[in-house]
Amino acid sequence: MVIYTYGVIDSKDTIDETIFGLEGVGVHNVSYRDIGVAVSELRQKLQEITDADVLKHEEVIETLMTKFTVLPIRLSTIFNTKENLLSMAELYYEDFKDNLARLHNKAEFGIKVIWSADTIKQRIIDAYQKTKHNVSISSESPAKTFVKEKFEKHIIDKEFQEEANRCIAVVDDYFNKIACEKKLKRLQTENLLLNASYLVDKQRQNEFRQAFEQLKNTPGDLKFLFSGPWPCYNFVTLTRKPASVDYFNTEDMLNRLLAQQGLAQERNSV
Repeated sequence: MVIYTYGVIDSKDTIDETIFGLEGVGVHNVSYRDIGVAVSELRQKLQEITDADVLKHEEVIETLMTKFTVLPIRLSTIFNTKENLLSMAELYYEDFKDNLARLHNKAEFGIKVIWSADTIKQRIIDAYQKTKHNVSISSESPAKTFVKEKFEKHIIDKEFQEEANRCIAVVDDYFNKIACEKKLKRLQTENLLLNASYLVDKQRQNEFRQAFEQLKNTPGDLKFLFSGPWPCYNFVTLTRKPASVDYFNTEDMLNRLLAQQGLAQERNSV
């Protein structure tokens, strides 16, 4: 038998509701002091995580969220013994307590902003061509020509970054006053202008959605993608350096969930 973990919860009590996890096995609470870890006892380690396993893992966490504050644990995190599990709880206990207090009654939302990088760069190039001094380079040395081309590329790249920052600031302004915390990832690819996660008090979820609807209906060339509410996958922070296994690195799981649920078709606007 191995112990499959779903999340840390803010209770040492028995989970009253019947919850079935991976392989149809019931979920129960392994308590440590005044907190617990929601787990299932499986016959053996999973050889491969399937899409169905990802959805079941998420389903368990969302069910737990109806009664507890939950710190989601990374997909396919397994302990061989209860003692090993309790050692992990002991090691991170203070961090767990701090996170459970900070994330109480909160949920995560995702906002992605897509733009056409080629179109933006072409606009910048066209504007630069109109304003720059028309100096003939036919008589210049290759070295001077090289330096001039490098300088022009630097100017264009700088303008591109400034335009990206301006657009991100406009988008973020819609949510900044509603969210408790945020994580903004800029230009992960040229066309993915912004990949943002916002931590929102559950009482303000509708306000957050309304802000997105306002943003979505603004004129322009940006495309907006919305997801949530999610468990707080991106907002668990540890002061103690993770061991060889980072139990709370859950970004990959969230990405798989978004891909499965077809985020690009869920809500978008051009």
